[in-house]
Amino acid sequence: MKERANERATLLGAGAALGLIGGALFLTRGAARDDAAIVYPPLDTPKSLGDDIWIVDSGPISALGFKLPVRMTVMRLRDGSLILHSPTRHTAALGAALDAIGTVRHIVAPTIAHWAYLEEWQRAYPSATCWAVPGLRDRRAVRDAGLRIDAELGEAAPADWADEIRQGLVRGGAGFEEAWFFHAASRTLVLTDLIENLDPGKLRPAAAAVMRATLATRGTCALHARAALLLNRGEAVAAISAAIATEPETVVFAHGDIFRGRGAARVRQAFDWLL
Repeated sequence: MKERANERATLLGAGAALGLIGGALFLTRGAARDDAAIVYPPLDTPKSLGDDIWIVDSGPISALGFKLPVRMTVMRLRDGSLILHSPTRHTAALGAALDAIGTVRHIVAPTIAHWAYLEEWQRAYPSATCWAVPGLRDRRAVRDAGLRIDAELGEAAPADWADEIRQGLVRGGAGFEEAWFFHAASRTLVLTDLIENLDPGKLRPAAAAVMRATLATRGTCALHARAALLLNRGEAVAAISAAIATEPETVVFAHGDIFRGRGAARVRQAFDWLL
């Protein structure tokens, strides 16, 4: 009974949050926060996170009318191949910096929402394999853009990186899908939108208010994602439990501050409402 009550509360909260988002769009566009305050400089340059793993902070991007920071993660395999996870904008300088690190061979769209910059990277590295979560190629916007998707991500890592990186798929309802990756060499769990940890002090006032209300500033799963996961609770619990079982020390997301230390415990806490 309590579990069902919690699910109803989450769904109602998600609905209320969507209403709040709509009401705040007008205010957000008029806010005076400078774009430079929103992001995590230096931008569009690899920053080492550990052995054979880097982050590239970029943005701000516009999501539902709100300006948010965004992040790419770069993982290097033993043969020197680079995996670009959730690519941000391509620049010549960034490409040159990555070329100095390794060879871009894999470009990954880990959710159905993070694909906007894939084509830029495909043009820069036409021989790289483009991987995407199941369902992305079926989106109308993706078809209309003529985006090339070479292979789909599965529940298990492909032979290309299975010896060094573990992965899984978290499937919710309403088309929600996200692939997670565990980079063993650095003990880093790489997520996209399953956890959001935005700093409200860096956002425009209305955006900060909405992100607080939707739990996107607390290092947890935001309300819209909770609602989607509850629609497929059994599979979601199994997939998230598998990610936690990798015992990560560091956890990276696309939006907000990274978990540096106690990664497994903090992810478990982020999903205590579900597990």
